[in-house]
Amino acid sequence: MIPLVEVLWHDSFIEGEWKDYAKPTEEDSLTATYGLLVSKDRQWVTLAMTHVPGKSPYWGSLWHIPRGMVKAINTLGEVPEKPRTNEVSINEHPIKPNYNF
Repeated sequence: MIPLVEVLWHDSFIEGEWKDYAKPTEEDSLTATYGLLVSKDRQWVTLAMTHVPGKSPYWGSLWHIPRGMVKAINTLGEVPEKPRTNEVSINEHPIKPNYNF
């Protein structure tokens, strides 16, 4: 299973209008990013938007967040490592994959 996470972290930001200077607060830069947890170590937390399993697995749309900016990593759930290929139910409405493009 692959963790689906919310990463709360501080990002830079811009104020594009004329205004008096006010020192930014921590709330001004707090950002929430959601994705599949690929990796986390002392330097980086890496999330992905997609995962393609198989003999040559790969990740799509990697997002690298500097670990020093991370305030929290919250696990929201887990997703299977391989896509479902049979009927699944979402909110009690059955869906069958359609692979005829």
